[in-house]
Amino acid sequence: MQRIIFVVDDVPTNIELVSAVFENDSDIIIKSASDGKEFIASIEKDGLPDITILDLMMPEMDGFEVLTYLKELREKNYFPVIIISAIADKQSIIRALSLGADDYITKPFFVEELKLRVDNMLKIKERHEILAKSLDMMELNLLEKSRLLENSEIEIITRLGRTAEFRDDITGRHIERIVAYVNLLTEELGISRGKRLMMNYAAPMHDIGKLGIPDDILQKPGKLSEDEFNVIKLHTVIGAKIFEGTNLPLLELAREIALTHHERWDGNGYPLGLQGINIPISGSIVAITDVFDATTSNRIYKTEWTTEMAVDYIKKQREKRFSPDVTDAFLTIADRIIDIRNAKADEQTAKPIIQQVMDGEVNIEELIEIWR
Repeated sequence: MQRIIFVVDDVPTNIELVSAVFENDSDIIIKSASDGKEFIASIEKDGLPDITILDLMMPEMDGFEVLTYLKELREKNYFPVIIISAIADKQSIIRALSLGADDYITKPFFVEELKLRVDNMLKIKERHEILAKSLDMMELNLLEKSRLLENSEIEIITRLGRTAEFRDDITGRHIERIVAYVNLLTEELGISRGKRLMMNYAAPMHDIGKLGIPDDILQKPGKLSEDEFNVIKLHTVIGAKIFEGTNLPLLELAREIALTHHERWDGNGYPLGLQGINIPISGSIVAITDVFDATTSNRIYKTEWTTEMAVDYIKKQREKRFSPDVTDAFLTIADRIIDIRNAKADEQTAKPIIQQVMDGEVNIEELIEIWR
């Protein structure tokens, strides 16, 4: 493999001398410049050398200035620099080395010494290149593993969100609609793309705490008693407890949403009675989408509203139940929200699939075969 040695010296005979050292080496290509400015212009145009042999005392731009210019460049694209100079004082040597020079040879020099030092520097560069490639491969592997882990987390959290819906939702499409509503609403609110994606994955977790609510209360037809409603309220706390202690941002956001999506702007919500801007934006967004979807859906304990009734209710609840900013954004895109509601409408079944199995309306063997 050929290597380029760039000699930077204002004395032509010095360039010729260095060139003569390597003239019998077919793997070495010698390039040269008579000052620092010419050298920099050359590498900016034609690319970096494998090694540079640099004089210090030159017109236009001396060797110290060249080293200063190269310092940041060589951090990203390393190549060795050997100083060859008639300056032999300790202060100049220390200065050159502190600016990044890899070696320092004083003039006059021995031909064999120069050749050996160049060979050593080229070996160091080769090892540096091998290490850089290895680090790049390690980084790619880590990124791939990180993506796999992230995808696994997303799949787990998505499937976990579905578990609560099997107990309460008729068709399981509630989750699909909530994610679609949240995506539109966060976009309208100008939330960053990264936070929007996290909201899409975390929003399905809002009712995960319903796993801890008894069936006789969760699926009770008609109005709940005060005591029963107090039990229902606990699903927010249970949901937060499920994600408590996590150090994953996605699960922390899920915890925040589970805990706060029933808080009200006027402070009359639950479980914490938060008010106004003390309610996290994530909770406010899921609150308004959840209410819209719940009111326009038929459940065992209630009949559905028309989308017009639901939008009108949301409009009246501005600064009462809902954040004014979130309400305004919702009303701006209400037509698109309704389109999603219609496109992802529930199938006309009477009750959750699990309840149908328990009531003997669906054959369990047939259902298992379908799910396979």
